[in-house]
Amino acid sequence: MSSIRRIGTIALVVGFMGTGLIRPAEAGLWPFASKKHIKGQVDPLTGRVSELEEINRQQERRIKEVDEKAQEGIRLAMSKTEEADAKAKVADEKATEANKSALQANSNAKDAETRLQSRLSNVDNYQVVKTLQVNFKLNQVKLDEQSQSTLDEFASELKDSKGYLVEVEGYADPSGSLQVNLELSRQRASSVVRYLSERHEIPLFRMRTMGMGQANAVQDENGKVSGTNSRRVEIRLLKNDTTVVASK
Repeated sequence: MSSIRRIGTIALVVGFMGTGLIRPAEAGLWPFASKKHIKGQVDPLTGRVSELEEINRQQERRIKEVDEKAQEGIRLAMSKTEEADAKAKVADEKATEANKSALQANSNAKDAETRLQSRLSNVDNYQVVKTLQVNFKLNQVKLDEQSQSTLDEFASELKDSKGYLVEVEGYADPSGSLQVNLELSRQRASSVVRYLSERHEIPLFRMRTMGMGQANAVQDENGKVSGTNSRRVEIRLLKNDTTVVASK
C-alpha cells in the first residue's frame, strides 16, 4: 500500500513539474540542480560586490590624489608666502636704511648750509692786507721765473696761516677781440692758482679767481695803454678782522 502511495506521489510531482508550477529543486529532487540555482543567484551578487569594491578603490585613489595635490598646493603656497615675507623684510630694511641715509644727508646739508651762512656772514669782516701782481708776455699764460719767485715769497707768508682768502684776477691788454682777451685773462688767473695750489699746497677753497678780459687796462705816464702792465694777474690777500687784530 505504501509503495502505491509513493508511486502516486512521484507521479503527481512529475505532473506538476510538467506544468512548470513546481521546479525540481523546490520539489526536493535533483540536489545538483539546486546548487546550480543557488550559484546562479549568488554570482551576480558577488560580481556586484566586486564592482562596488573596485569603485571604492578608485574613489580612495582619487581622494588620495586630491589630498596629495592639496598638500602640495599648501606647501607651495606656504613657500611662496615665506618667500614674499622674506622679500618684504628685505624691502623694509632697505627702506629703513634709505630713510636713515636721507636723514643723514639732510643733516649734512643743514650743517653745510650753516657753515656757508657763517662764512657769508663773515665776508664783510675781511679786509685787504696785501696786493701784488705778476706780468705775462704777449698772448702767453705761462709764468716766468720772476713771476714764480714773486708767488713763492707770497706763499711763504701764508704758511700755517688761517682765516684768509686770496683773490686772483686775470687781465689782458686791449689788443685782440673781447672774447679772446677774456679767455686769455681766465687762463692767466688759473695759472697763478694752479701754481700756488700745486707748489705750495694752498687750499683751493681759499682762492677765488676771475677773468676780467681787457678791463682796467693800465696806462703809462703819458696816458697811453701799457700793454706790458695790462697783461697781468692781480693778487690780493684778505684776512678776517679777528685774525688781523690777533696778528698785531
